[in-house]
Amino acid sequence: MPPVIIRPARPDEHSALCVLFAELDRFHREVRPDVFVEPDGPARSPELIAGLIAGPDRTILVADDGGVLAGLATLVEKTIPANPVRPERRIVEIDNLVVMPRHRRRGIAGLLLRRAEDWARGRGLASLELGVWEFNTGAVACYEAAGFAPTTRRLSKPVAP
Repeated sequence: MPPVIIRPARPDEHSALCVLFAELDRFHREVRPDVFVEPDGPARSPELIAGLIAGPDRTILVADDGGVLAGLATLVEKTIPANPVRPERRIVEIDNLVVMPRHRRRGIAGLLLRRAEDWARGRGLASLELGVWEFNTGAVACYEAAGFAPTTRRLSKPVAP
């Protein structure tokens, strides 16, 4: 079996990318239907995907498994503005990461994360950051195994309307 190749996505892969995003969306919708809903049309237009791919401050990395897209990571360079007690920070945020179920447990997420590190390092940035839902215990374990550690914690509380 040839190795999985991590590479930038191409605009002509819009349909395959949408399948990957749909898997991510489905998972979140099933667990938190109060937050995530089924879209009334395409969730990500060709223009949106092309904009993510075109950069220069963003990209979509894909895991190419013999011509089949097995996973993706969406990376966005961000500037966190300074305030009186904190200097400005430039980071790379991993906005989305998904590996299709039949490709899991093969180290593909780890490969995507290492390539995300390379992408950040290539821009002179020293930090990768991400948000992960507490219910997504598999993702939390994956990120921790890759060296990520909590820095903040966001809490919510429903209130009566």
